[in-house]
Amino acid sequence: MSRRHAIALVVLLLAGTAGCAQGQEYAVPGDVCGIEVQPALLKPLLPPGGSFSQNKTHEGGGDITGCAMDVDKRRELTFQASLVAADVDPLEVKSSNLLRAGNPQKADIGSDARIADNAAMAYSACTYAGEPRRYVVELWVQKPSADVNERREDLARFITAYLPAAQKAAGCTP
Repeated sequence: MSRRHAIALVVLLLAGTAGCAQGQEYAVPGDVCGIEVQPALLKPLLPPGGSFSQNKTHEGGGDITGCAMDVDKRRELTFQASLVAADVDPLEVKSSNLLRAGNPQKADIGSDARIADNAAMAYSACTYAGEPRRYVVELWVQKPSADVNERREDLARFITAYLPAAQKAAGCTP
């Protein structure tokens, strides 16, 4: 192979690699579980890939809703929202899950929240059908991030915006 052909091959390979490194070839959705979100808040939580799908999940009946996001047919994010009794502490109930998600730290979101390395959970006190309740939002990320601090900031920004919008859509008033 001549030197000119070798250089041309290297240039082509580098161009192909740069194209793959660009990231998301799919459109970042403007909703999560039917709740409108700013794609810019969701984008940092999603990995690069060629295809995207979002599927609703119903894990426990009428008071629990959720959805999952897959990139290239791999589960990447799982969301769950639920209404619980006012005397239930959802952070205590899910404390072992949050510990497994990595070093959960208290956050000033809603009535109370925890941001972990690969998860975020927040709730707000509200009234639903005339009864005091707590509206809980959970976000679970499947893959660890190389930059944990940045991931935590991204999770906090997302759940700060998502919690009140989802709560309002569920009809649970502050």
